[in-house]
Amino acid sequence: MIIGYEPAPSEDAPERVAVEAPGCHSVTSRCRDELLAAMHELKPRRGARLVLFGADVAALPDAERKRLMARVGFVPANGGLMSNLNAWENISLPLAYHAPDKLAGAIGEVQALLAELGGVNQDLLGKLPEDMTLYERRLAAYIRALLESPELLLAENLFAGLGPTKRRRAARFAEVYQARCPRGTFVQFDG
Repeated sequence: MIIGYEPAPSEDAPERVAVEAPGCHSVTSRCRDELLAAMHELKPRRGARLVLFGADVAALPDAERKRLMARVGFVPANGGLMSNLNAWENISLPLAYHAPDKLAGAIGEVQALLAELGGVNQDLLGKLPEDMTLYERRLAAYIRALLESPELLLAENLFAGLGPTKRRRAARFAEVYQARCPRGTFVQFDG
């Protein structure tokens, strides 16, 4: 199992989430927010169960949980960008921290991704998040995550708040991820 989540037992008994094979998946679940919160800390709430890459996360020591976290990328609905950093700084900061040897070639890769995905002005990399459109914030977050080649990429509500053209462009995120990470798993959590 790539990712599985069983919420704590409750009266309304929300459904479980299970993604068992690599590829692109769309998941709609009432426990989405709870699952994403558990993923951010790799710690499910009391009574819930989170399985990641076949391992029950609660049973793992902290060091193993950190290694699992390095295999996962996130694209938050709002972009999750640091407000005082421009798009390039937001994109490159994690790469500089986790894989500084890849940083030298990153600008060319980012520009190629921007051209491939489209829908942005060339000045995007110099913009602060407050000056970006919602699509641009999600695009920057997506590229930031993709540069680290995660085995699992989670995207939250990619299409919410976007018009038809931007939705089509955001729909390509899964396709481009699969082309670059063919053994990976892309999971889009819908509202």
